[in-house]
Order: sequence, then structure tokens, then C-alpha cells
Amino acid sequence: MEKSRNTKVLIDSLIPLGMIFGSAIGVIFGMFFNPSFLVFSISIGAGIGLLVGVIAFAFYSKRGKKS
Repeated sequence: MEKSRNTKVLIDSLIPLGMIFGSAIGVIFGMFFNPSFLVFSISIGAGIGLLVGVIAFAFYSKRGKKS
């Protein structure tokens, strides 16, 4: 029971975690460009993280239903 609960928590956390890690990667890449580009790099990183989180959520949700 505990394993399935932890798995559900992980699946539910994939989208916000993707956005957080995407924003962090955007900040790191933004440091190498013009400082005015930093705002755009954060939002682009969050958007890419959101996309990756949604794809991972869909993948793991479908995999969980099969087993």
C-alpha cells in the first residue's frame, strides 16, 4: 500500500517539479546571455519544464493503469 501511495505522490508532483527544474535550468542558461534575457529564459525554462512534466505524467499514468 505504501509503495502505491508514494508512486501516486510522485506522479502528482511531476508537473510542478518539471516547472521548478525548468526554471532553474533557464536561470543557469540565462547567466550566460544578456541579463535582460534572464526574464525570458526563466519563463521559457518553466514552459519547457511544464511540457516535460506533462509528458512524464501521461507516460507514468498510462503505465500505472496497465499494471
